[in-house]
Amino acid sequence: MATKTALNIDRDLVASAAQILGTAGTTATIDAALRSVVERAARERLMGRIRQLQSDDRAAILTAWH
Repeated sequence: MATKTALNIDRDLVASAAQILGTAGTTATIDAALRSVVERAARERLMGRIRQLQSDDRAAILTAWH
């Protein structure tokens, strides 16, 4: 769901983020940056769960990804 809003944003920071993310425009850059933060948190939660597994189970999961 998209919502129109007014924000004070550092234009240089947006430009730097756009270059890193490969996006064009402020909205696309902010959306990509927010998505990146949410995805990173999900990966961190997953890795935390994997670390709690027994070593044999953890090894089986990690080698299945290769």
